[in-house]
Amino acid sequence: MWCVYFLVCVLRPICVPVPETAVILWGTRQIGSLGAFFFGVIGSVLGLMIMYSLSSLIAHRISKGRKEKRQLAWLKQLTGRYRVWILGVLLIVPLVSDEVLCAGSAFLKIPLPQFLKIGIIAKIISIGMIAFSGFLGDLCGLSQWQMIAVELLSMFLASAVLQQFCRKGEAKLS
Repeated sequence: MWCVYFLVCVLRPICVPVPETAVILWGTRQIGSLGAFFFGVIGSVLGLMIMYSLSSLIAHRISKGRKEKRQLAWLKQLTGRYRVWILGVLLIVPLVSDEVLCAGSAFLKIPLPQFLKIGIIAKIISIGMIAFSGFLGDLCGLSQWQMIAVELLSMFLASAVLQQFCRKGEAKLS
């Protein structure tokens, strides 16, 4: 069963339109929290690496046009120098699919080693929160879904604080 779970984790950032939470919860029930965490992180990071590589090949061909270069410059300006932080938060908080984040990272020309560092940290956090939510919920007296809701709320609050911190940093630089 762990082979199927691992394969789904690898394919999820590439072509499987299933939320990460559903996959990890299924894996937790099938192979346990520790196995779901371990195989989930390794499979997801491998899938991110494959999708990034495919996206960078496509991005190179697409970005040859003049219009595309202007749009890419606009995207770089929009994300600014905090694009690595933004990418990390978006890989944890499920607002944008991993496929889009991989393609966007390739278009923004974030180097693969840097992207993988961000992806590893983000997936350890996101998959760890989901895989161990049942255990943490038992400690707090909450059900697994309540614990996931608390963790997601915490991540949204953390991203709001980070965004506010980034704005204050930009204001000081101006």
